[in-house]
Amino acid sequence: MDDTYLDEVFELTDADFAPAEPAAERLPVLTLDEAHTVLELLLHFGKGTDDPAESARRLAHEIATRIPSTT
Repeated sequence: MDDTYLDEVFELTDADFAPAEPAAERLPVLTLDEAHTVLELLLHFGKGTDDPAESARRLAHEIATRIPSTT
Protein backbone atom coordinates (compact mmCIF):
# COMPACT_ATOMS: atom_id res chain seq x y z
CA MET A 1 0.00 0.00 0.00
CA ASP A 2 1.31 3.44 -0.95
CA ASP A 3 1.34 5.75 2.09
CA THR A 4 2.23 8.86 0.10
CA TYR A 5 -1.36 10.13 0.18
CA LEU A 6 -1.61 9.63 3.95
CA ASP A 7 1.69 11.44 4.47
CA GLU A 8 0.29 14.43 2.60
CA VAL A 9 -3.01 14.37 4.52
CA PHE A 10 -1.35 14.15 7.93
CA GLU A 11 1.45 16.62 7.28
CA LEU A 12 0.89 19.26 9.97
CA THR A 13 2.35 22.72 10.22
CA ASP A 14 2.16 25.46 12.84
CA ALA A 15 -0.74 26.96 10.89
CA ASP A 16 -2.82 23.84 11.69
CA PHE A 17 -2.95 24.69 15.40
CA ALA A 18 -4.66 27.48 17.28
CA PRO A 19 -2.23 29.81 19.04
CA ALA A 20 -1.59 28.69 22.61
CA GLU A 21 -2.72 30.95 25.41
CA PRO A 22 -0.25 31.87 28.15
CA ALA A 23 -0.23 29.15 30.82
CA ALA A 24 -1.49 31.53 33.51
CA GLU A 25 -4.71 32.11 31.57
CA ARG A 26 -5.55 28.47 30.86
CA LEU A 27 -7.82 26.44 33.08
CA PRO A 28 -6.45 23.20 34.53
CA VAL A 29 -7.25 20.12 32.52
CA LEU A 30 -8.47 18.38 35.67
CA THR A 31 -9.40 19.61 39.10
CA LEU A 32 -7.44 18.15 42.00
CA ASP A 33 -10.44 16.03 43.00
CA GLU A 34 -10.80 14.74 39.44
CA ALA A 35 -7.10 13.87 39.30
CA HIS A 36 -7.40 11.88 42.52
CA THR A 37 -10.47 10.08 41.16
CA VAL A 38 -8.54 9.13 38.02
CA LEU A 39 -5.70 7.92 40.21
CA GLU A 40 -8.06 5.75 42.27
CA LEU A 41 -9.55 4.22 39.11
CA LEU A 42 -6.14 3.46 37.69
CA LEU A 43 -5.07 1.81 40.92
CA HIS A 44 -8.26 -0.26 40.90
CA PHE A 45 -7.66 -1.46 37.33
CA GLY A 46 -3.96 -1.96 38.06
CA LYS A 47 -4.65 -4.80 40.49
CA GLY A 48 -4.44 -7.42 37.75
CA THR A 49 -1.39 -9.17 36.36
CA ASP A 50 -1.89 -8.56 32.64
CA ASP A 51 -0.32 -5.91 30.42
CA PRO A 52 -3.25 -3.44 30.74
CA ALA A 53 -2.98 -3.66 34.54
CA GLU A 54 0.74 -2.92 34.33
CA SER A 55 -0.01 0.07 32.10
CA ALA A 56 -2.60 1.31 34.61
CA ARG A 57 -0.08 1.01 37.46
CA ARG A 58 2.58 2.84 35.47
CA LEU A 59 0.18 5.66 34.57
CA ALA A 60 -1.05 5.86 38.17
CA HIS A 61 2.53 6.25 39.33
CA GLU A 62 3.17 9.00 36.77
CA ILE A 63 0.04 10.90 37.83
CA ALA A 64 0.74 10.43 41.52
CA THR A 65 4.13 12.12 41.17
CA ARG A 66 2.48 15.18 39.60
CA ILE A 67 -0.44 15.87 41.95
CA PRO A 68 -0.49 16.88 45.60
CA SER A 69 -1.75 14.33 48.11
CA THR A 70 -5.20 14.71 49.63
CA THR A 71 -3.83 14.69 53.18
